[in-house]
Amino acid sequence: MKYQEIMPFIKRMSDATHARTIQIEGFGASDRRAGAADDARGRRNRLAEAVKSWFGAREEMPEPVEGKTTRAAPAPSLYQQIGAFLQQNLLEPTPSHYELVWGYVTQSDRRLVEAVDRAIMREGLLTAEAADLILSEVRTDMSAEFLASLVDKAQSSLTHIAGLAKQSGADAQAYGEALETQVADLKGGGAEAAVQSLVQLTSSMIARTKAAEQQLRDAGKQMTQLRGSLAEARRIAESDALTGLANRRAFENKLRRAVLQARETGKPLSLAFCDIDHFKKINDTHGHDVGDRILKFVAQRLASASGNNCFVARHGGEEFVMLFEGLNAEQAGRIVNQVRADLEDRRLVAKQSGEPIGQVSFSAGVASLTPRENGRQMLRSADEALYKAKGEGRNRVIVFGE
Repeated sequence: MKYQEIMPFIKRMSDATHARTIQIEGFGASDRRAGAADDARGRRNRLAEAVKSWFGAREEMPEPVEGKTTRAAPAPSLYQQIGAFLQQNLLEPTPSHYELVWGYVTQSDRRLVEAVDRAIMREGLLTAEAADLILSEVRTDMSAEFLASLVDKAQSSLTHIAGLAKQSGADAQAYGEALETQVADLKGGGAEAAVQSLVQLTSSMIARTKAAEQQLRDAGKQMTQLRGSLAEARRIAESDALTGLANRRAFENKLRRAVLQARETGKPLSLAFCDIDHFKKINDTHGHDVGDRILKFVAQRLASASGNNCFVARHGGEEFVMLFEGLNAEQAGRIVNQVRADLEDRRLVAKQSGEPIGQVSFSAGVASLTPRENGRQMLRSADEALYKAKGEGRNRVIVFGE
């Protein structure tokens, strides 16, 4: 079955699935939760069977018969791989999930593949919430990159036009000065009527030249204002809308520059990879509005404690990165641990309901740039240290290699 043929059917199946979940008045909260859980299990079983029928279930290999050559089973098709992934991770075959798994199986987006692998490593499978979050992050980054590309092109064109305008203004000024000199000479020589006409004509040209100069100056002001607007557009494209921190695209650009500078100057460069502990539980217990406030609060604590030599960004979801220029991993680790300890001592309360949230903590892994590593390898080392911190109980900072 082709992609164009299966997508409308997936959409209808998804709509029908959501249409079955209704609220019935008169039942208590526990009855509704139990009914929703039973409905979800039944829905998952039905969808699993649908996935098998769409993409082909894996069949048992026949026992080899003596004297007969067993033909090798054909490699699973792309659709079978997508169906198997959806089934293994208990994901409903919605259009958005199909889009994400398609990108993961075909490896068309490196960041998407890395994000999915991290989610599976931490949770054991790719949950629906993680899938939706990853897809939204990837879509946002693609839009930001496209916008930034347009900004770069527009700025290049504006620079060229501004240069032309400046040169035209200088040429016009020189032409006007030359005409003024000629007019003065003609006036001093007692010219006849024909010459007087020439004087009037040249005077008119001088006035036009001055008007052109003013127009060029006005155009230059408009270009300056437009350049400022484009700079603001770039800032928005590289900012995380929720926390106000730099986003992943801005971080990757900064990381490339910082690595080059560290190579040139010989100064140390370190990176911390931070992840809020049990963030999914916070969302499930208190709702996404509270989860968003937690993200903003942690972002503020990381940014305020980092100092001028640290670049803080939201890497995606509940993950943050901190880039320390001029500090080694041990020094950076101490700073991150101070932020962790400060956050650990606080007891947060939901603003609207007054319900206590309790302790909010994060785990972090820290790594330094080595002579043989690039920025991506340093990030991978910090990520490995973060996994170790999670495995050892969370709410701790671990330096890679210690």
